Amino acid sequence: MELPSQVHLHFNREDGEAKAIKDVLEKAIPLQVHRKTDFPPMNKQLGEIYSELAQLRKVDHRQIRKAERVKKHLDVIVLDLWVAANYSKSPWRRISLNRNDYSKGTRYRKIFLKYDLVKSVLIDLISLGYVEDSSYYHNSNGKSRQTRIKATSKLLDLLNFDIKKIERDPEAPEEETIIKKDEGGRIVDYIDDRFTIQMRDGLKAYNNLLRQTDIGTDGIDLRYKYDPTNITVKRIFNGESGGGRFYSAFWMNMPKEDRLKLRINGEEVCELDYSAFHATIAYSLTGLSVSDDPYTIPDCDRKEVKKAFLVLFNCKSREHAINTIRSEFHIKNAQSLLLKIEKKHEAISNSFFNPGFGLHLQNIDSWLAENIINRLTKKGIVCLSVHDSFIVAKRYELELRNTMESTFQEKLNFKPIIK
Repeated sequence: MELPSQVHLHFNREDGEAKAIKDVLEKAIPLQVHRKTDFPPMNKQLGEIYSELAQLRKVDHRQIRKAERVKKHLDVIVLDLWVAANYSKSPWRRISLNRNDYSKGTRYRKIFLKYDLVKSVLIDLISLGYVEDSSYYHNSNGKSRQTRIKATSKLLDLLNFDIKKIERDPEAPEEETIIKKDEGGRIVDYIDDRFTIQMRDGLKAYNNLLRQTDIGTDGIDLRYKYDPTNITVKRIFNGESGGGRFYSAFWMNMPKEDRLKLRINGEEVCELDYSAFHATIAYSLTGLSVSDDPYTIPDCDRKEVKKAFLVLFNCKSREHAINTIRSEFHIKNAQSLLLKIEKKHEAISNSFFNPGFGLHLQNIDSWLAENIINRLTKKGIVCLSVHDSFIVAKRYELELRNTMESTFQEKLNFKPIIK
């Protein structure tokens, strides 16, 4: 049974309009299958949509078997598409229409939904004009992608939802929190060992504390940018041992001025971060300390120096670095800037143009973050991680500072600068 697709996009050329649409579709994350609501006004609206679906099937002489499960699948799809339309940069969600993805028991495929129910409910929602789908589309090299779906204006005009009334369904299985990728960025399965088990246990304790916390966002404009229901984290490792950083929580994508408007259980927050984090780590690995601001170079814009410096560890060559600095940061004097950075940081310049070292730096900063988070979690102190910076309620500022300082010294034998 094929979906009655309304939008079929094939990208055989990269004209402006096609590229813009493709970029939006590429940003789509998987359908979030853990949503529910117990708020009566919202349940009433979901019930009205279900009644339309039931009437549609009656007209088509199709019976509804397992009505409760059909309703549950409908609720999950509608709730998440509403969130995507209102609190995400892309209104589209990815959804698999491959039966195997609903039956294989790997750690990454705990979909929770049933294939036949998902497909039939989706077909009905499209027929009713409530959902639009992109079907399978292809990029320039012909590689197919998962179907994208989004709420139509007809559905959004019908709904009057409150993001604060959407909860996590306790019956939905926990997603894998330790993600491993190969050198090409593809997710790979793995066998658990004592390290992954220990990491997962730490993440479980941390995520449980986050779920019990009121993370206030009243002072921040969330619409079309941040999903405040994303309050748990995962760790992503790249290659053999690179990466390991914490991801997924909504505050990680916020600018600092917005993060400082957050409230933790109603209290004002503060944010502390390691100064020149990766530069400090790189120097410490050579047995040296950073004596001055590594991003200050005479006759250079400090912001440009910082941007250029941080990509040097992740680029494969000098030419790659120059092209990246020009294209991503629009810095015209990339070549001369790069030479000045290499001269100032000659002591660690042999670590430049080495993506493996860049991942190693991320790996070190992830272990520092893990230790800081675990220590504070054991004390019941909520800490919101943003890679090299950490947010706590203001009354815990000294506790956070001491923890960040001692953790860094224990790992790298140097006293960090914390601001």
